[in-house]
Amino acid sequence: MTSSTRPLWAAALFLLPLLSCRPVPQVLRVTFLDVGQGDSTVIETPSGRVVVVDGGGIPRTDEREGGDPGSRVVVPFLRSQGISTVDLLVATHPDDDHVQGLVAVTERLQVRAALDSGLPASAGPCARLRAAWKARGTTVHLARRGQSFDLGGGVWLDVLHPAEPLLHGTRSDDNNNAIVLRLRYGQVRVLLTADAEEDAEQSLLRSGQDLQAQVLKVGHHGSRGSSSAAFLAAVRPSQAIVSCGRNNRFGHPHRETLERLRGLTLWRTDQQGAVRLETAGGDIHLTPVR
Repeated sequence: MTSSTRPLWAAALFLLPLLSCRPVPQVLRVTFLDVGQGDSTVIETPSGRVVVVDGGGIPRTDEREGGDPGSRVVVPFLRSQGISTVDLLVATHPDDDHVQGLVAVTERLQVRAALDSGLPASAGPCARLRAAWKARGTTVHLARRGQSFDLGGGVWLDVLHPAEPLLHGTRSDDNNNAIVLRLRYGQVRVLLTADAEEDAEQSLLRSGQDLQAQVLKVGHHGSRGSSSAAFLAAVRPSQAIVSCGRNNRFGHPHRETLERLRGLTLWRTDQQGAVRLETAGGDIHLTPVR
């Protein structure tokens, strides 16, 4: 695994010529897929770049969906959009419900580069994903605070977390060192918080970074241990998306979190299915995808 911490280290990656003749959206399009109890977000930019953040994972026995979400949801969705090449694949942390589906994406599509948390994973889906990257010669970079990806056409993807040194001794070090991303286009900001819990949120608040975003992908599937009042006050979102499974055994999203999100326009993949955001850099439009 290679790494770099220079702010614009990845800019050249996205200046390569496009390899696909697929129709390119004229707006920034972000689709929060319904992968059950997990996360998967697909970013399509007006310049034709494609970023996949997480891919869902092993479904729970008490959910309606079955099978690997990568094969069942993520790959079919990408192909339905005419996507055969992913410019950047992001594995926010080693939890199965975030990375398992990325194995199918890596094996069935061309992946130009990957962004990894670097957190330990000696077995399971994350280890298989890293092995697949190695087998295919995928360039893998280590995510750390301060990096920015130029996606072309004024679209940027910033790494806000984790930072060095990593957090230790938290309730879940994997969750609290997960990659937190901010997507920027014009006046629009979208914050993708993976499974970040309150320790990660406190680190973000202490960092002094501008966390404001109109749209928040709610941390850890709406768990009570995420989306603290202080964090929400700093982000000031008007719309929030909770990615969770129907009838999931964890009870996500928790009542306490829903109370803190009261007053926002709330979207839930367990109720509305996939949700799509489109923007030209000003107004934001979110709609369910059926």
